[in-house]
Amino acid sequence: MLSRGPPKDNSERVSSRRRFLGKAGAILMSSELAGLLNCSPRISPVDRERSRAIRRQRRLILDDDGDLVYASQTSKGAEAFLALRLQPILGTAIDSIAWCIMWGIAQGLGKTRYWETQQCGRPLNNAIQDPTPIMVDGAHQNCLEIFGSLRMNDTHDAFGMPEGKLVYPLKVRHPKWLLGDRSQKGSPFTSLGAAMWSGLNFAVPEVREDRLWWIRHTVQNYEIDGVDLNFFRMPWYFKLGQEEANMPLMTDLIRSARRIVDEVAESQQRPILLGVRTPGTLVTCRRIGLDVETWLKEHLVDRLLVGGGYTVFTNPVQELVRLGHRYEVPVYPCINCGLDIFASDEAMRGAASNIFSAGADGIYLWNYQYRKVPMLAYGQPESTAYRVLEDIKSAPGLTFRNKLFGLDYHQDIGPYAIASSPGQLPLDLTSGNPGPRETFQVPVGDDVAAADRAGRFRQASLELRFKDLAPGQRIGARLNQEPLEPKRSLVPNDESSGSWTSFCCPLKARMIQQGMNQLDVWVEQSAKNKGSTTLQQVWLRVGYAAGS
Repeated sequence: MLSRGPPKDNSERVSSRRRFLGKAGAILMSSELAGLLNCSPRISPVDRERSRAIRRQRRLILDDDGDLVYASQTSKGAEAFLALRLQPILGTAIDSIAWCIMWGIAQGLGKTRYWETQQCGRPLNNAIQDPTPIMVDGAHQNCLEIFGSLRMNDTHDAFGMPEGKLVYPLKVRHPKWLLGDRSQKGSPFTSLGAAMWSGLNFAVPEVREDRLWWIRHTVQNYEIDGVDLNFFRMPWYFKLGQEEANMPLMTDLIRSARRIVDEVAESQQRPILLGVRTPGTLVTCRRIGLDVETWLKEHLVDRLLVGGGYTVFTNPVQELVRLGHRYEVPVYPCINCGLDIFASDEAMRGAASNIFSAGADGIYLWNYQYRKVPMLAYGQPESTAYRVLEDIKSAPGLTFRNKLFGLDYHQDIGPYAIASSPGQLPLDLTSGNPGPRETFQVPVGDDVAAADRAGRFRQASLELRFKDLAPGQRIGARLNQEPLEPKRSLVPNDESSGSWTSFCCPLKARMIQQGMNQLDVWVEQSAKNKGSTTLQQVWLRVGYAAGS
């Protein structure tokens, strides 16, 4: 068995981008810790270690949903299990793992359920009692940080995964503690009720106590470096319309979690951090009942994982990045790597460029193991899929690397729209000769003009994709007030019957601004009897020349 224990201090792993000076003083301001220390000005060794742990470098945080605990290889024991997910990331820029420790409805129909290994003490299989200690040992042996990630209200069981019925004891015994009922069952992409009906109602005290049990169990029983409370999986905690009124309950939950974590840390004489994953803006946080600003003001959390990664190109993450930094908390926006667009390394780089340009401390990778890339098996990308991690680990790593920027679109959001910054697309354009102009904002993290001055800019283009544009219609567009010359072509559309009409516009380096780029699009000339057309996608490609 691999040795267990927290990673040793390594000054090289401390972020050189931003050092959170004075955190120890901020910790003393915490009401919970101040009470523990009887308001003494002294800082305990555990507090000092916590401050150091908060400042640790986390270039990339990899979420591992734990699905592969049910792979056939796990029956061969710990080493075979670690070879599935841990071994492939060794030597990459991943510094931290968010290991899903409470995946109550994971694959494995007819097998021991993941939560049963912890609540009931049942072995996962004949070779592994509990996969979490194995992951913790493996991570620490390789100097990787590992957090236990708790899905605060997973509702995969709302649409039948994998049992076809509810099995978690609290849900089975107390159906009135749910957010809805099984009469709402259906596809989660058809209605919000179908997605959230099996969720637990956090207005019920016993529900909050159940979540606190998981937090306490996790920090007491595993030598993890911290625990992340994943509020985006899934983002509903109260009945619709009751979120604002119940925000104080959620803040009290976080205060209780902080007390539990601090008490266990003090008893074990080692730092244990508390992180949260939230929606990507203050508005969307409050929309589901989370008062994140108060959590930060009261120094209740140690790291902030931001967003679901569904609107990663245009989500205004600067807001939470600045707020987190104001209270000395590092912030890691999310890329949802399972979206179709992120099969492209260029898209991964574009999203990362925007994230680092917003001042983020690193990137939280969600569903990286499910990118639409060549696979060895389910949830196991080929080794080539990990090469892009070297590019996206930092802003310097992205310099002069080809990228794809663009506008987010609603088709990828589904029920997560309630907790996501709205995408700007699709949008119907009104016909006319010409029709009215629609304005969009396209963020670009790269300084393309600087690349051009350095002789490294090669080419750039803007692509506008329309659904079933009539043959006689012409499109007008301009970028940052400069007219574009769209060239028309048909692009096969796999999402539905028919084709997209694509307009490709070559761009000069001077036309692209670092930051926001104003794009105006309109129908220049309408086809006869054509009411409107829909702009589906906008992509801005930037290519760089190889260095001499």
